[in-house]
Amino acid sequence: MSFSIQASAQDARLTDSSFVALPGGKIEIRLDFDAAPPAPKAYMIDSPPRLVMDFWGVSNEIGTRLQDIETGQVDSLNFAQAEGRLRIVANLNEPVEYRTYSEDNSLFVEFSGTSGSSAAAAKQPIAKTSQTYSSAMPVARDDRTRVQGIDFERVAGGEGRVVVTLSDDEAGLDIIEEGNNVVVNLIGAGVAPNLEQRLDVQDFATPVMFIDTMVNGQNTSLLIKPSAEPYDYMAYQTGNQLYVDFKPIAAEEEKNARDAFPYNGEKIDLNFQDVSVRSILQIIAEVAEMNLVISDLVDSSAGNITLRLKNVPWDQALDIILKTKGLDKREVGNVLMIGTAQEIAQREQQELESQKQVEELAPLVTEFVQIDFRRASDLKTHIEEAQLISERGFVLADDQTNVLMIRETASQIEDIRRTLRQFDVEVAQILIEARIVEASETDSRELGIRWGLSNADDSGSINGNPFDTALAIDYGVDTSTTLAIGYASSSVLLAAELSALESDGRANIVSQPKVITTNGSPAEISSGQRVPYQTTDGDGGSDTEFEDVELSLSVTPQINPGDRISLDIDINKDSVAGAAPNGELIIDTNSLQTSISVPDGETVVLGGIFVTSDINSENKTPVLGDIPVLGNLFKSRRTSQDKQELLIFITPKLVRESLTVR
Repeated sequence: MSFSIQASAQDARLTDSSFVALPGGKIEIRLDFDAAPPAPKAYMIDSPPRLVMDFWGVSNEIGTRLQDIETGQVDSLNFAQAEGRLRIVANLNEPVEYRTYSEDNSLFVEFSGTSGSSAAAAKQPIAKTSQTYSSAMPVARDDRTRVQGIDFERVAGGEGRVVVTLSDDEAGLDIIEEGNNVVVNLIGAGVAPNLEQRLDVQDFATPVMFIDTMVNGQNTSLLIKPSAEPYDYMAYQTGNQLYVDFKPIAAEEEKNARDAFPYNGEKIDLNFQDVSVRSILQIIAEVAEMNLVISDLVDSSAGNITLRLKNVPWDQALDIILKTKGLDKREVGNVLMIGTAQEIAQREQQELESQKQVEELAPLVTEFVQIDFRRASDLKTHIEEAQLISERGFVLADDQTNVLMIRETASQIEDIRRTLRQFDVEVAQILIEARIVEASETDSRELGIRWGLSNADDSGSINGNPFDTALAIDYGVDTSTTLAIGYASSSVLLAAELSALESDGRANIVSQPKVITTNGSPAEISSGQRVPYQTTDGDGGSDTEFEDVELSLSVTPQINPGDRISLDIDINKDSVAGAAPNGELIIDTNSLQTSISVPDGETVVLGGIFVTSDINSENKTPVLGDIPVLGNLFKSRRTSQDKQELLIFITPKLVRESLTVR
């Protein structure tokens, strides 16, 4: 309910305030003035419940800003003096009816003892069904809209649906959220006594737990109690049936919904007809519990506004009002500053220009910054790329002393120091060890690197041969595949196995290069020779040229979370296979380029470069061996096959401080 009349132009002073309790739970507040009081401009706020009365041309002379009532539905009175008017706010326990009247120099405000909603009737549990929940009422005895049934069902996606069947489609509808409940008010609709009960629908595993139906004066209210899990609801009416759907929301969906709807202030209801924007801004500031500063230009540019907002966060309501009236805001701590958008933009522009002038006039100072872990010239490049040096200043780097000389304002030097603290840190070092091994196919089986090791028995042997299961790596059973990748967790056992094979002459460790580098920095190591060979020119002469034959390892490491190390690897192994008839060299080249991720200290195995040699020979007795069919008795055949495989083992290790030699 709201009451609004024009304010009187006369001046008056509030001299006293008192209250008295009346029969029926009513309470009457008396405001005494030194002259006939002006009619207040009053309006009611539903959430939080308050009655606001503005008295224009009235001053507060009672010497207090707060009066405790704590009787009936009224908690207290607030008195606020501002800009030629006195505002009196009655803080209520819940929205109630009120009326005002005046006698002589006194104004009386009478509050009723009951709110607009009655208590719920007694609720009796009823039997539950497995799919739907339904109740029905007897035939209506009057012409009002009647609630004929309340059903509940679970639909696709785990949604819960409340279906209210009405006798016609003429009832009004009002849906609000109160606390953790959703209240559906059917305005002008009656309900039979047998439907005033609680429906327990927890067994349906939907966001809805209970549905309470109750009489609310001449209306009917359904209080729907959702679960604690996130949900969203939607209501729609088709003919004489009202549907309220409750949809469960996943945690990720809830986060996306919060990001899409950034307002999280206390929800309020605003219902005003041609009220000044300044008054509404003051109400919002009181709800937000923030101090308010309003520019003088707001009154002239914004004027009055008519709006109706229900269950809206106060910060969203504020944005709506500001955008509607071309205003803008700035928050500084708990102070909310409101002005026209142009005024605030001009003020910020002036502040920026003032700051720029201060920076241009600020004295320059020179400081020397010692760099501890990085190269000074590298950090100088970072500072310049970040545009931290103004036109007046400069920075010099000396790598011999690893010092930066900076000439800038004191505030800018502090920004540079903060930046340097982020970059000037100790960078982890990584040792990369590679083993390049040439072995026969049988030897690679013994190393546990060959494909198809799933036939190892429980005794730790393969085909009856002893095998170290710690080195076993199961790659599948496709022996035609030419690439093998796997992990070995024990570098010590791997080294022992390789040494044993090499001592037996069955494996050749071609090289074991090692290189150490910092995180993210490339490293390369190579070893080889320049092999000369003769070439013939066009005049019949000969020239000597050289060809590089080398073994090289190039790697760039990157430390990832969990002590995992990513490696960009490039391995190249060359060898001289012989000379062509024209004198040029025949060079065998084996190369590998890949990117892998390995846990710290573990070994990744890369293999699959095969060289196969097939030898077929035949020995026979002359003449006799050439006789058809019988000649097979006088000759012998021998077939041999040799397979050589190139195996590459890569082991990255973090160089930890506890392992360094002091």
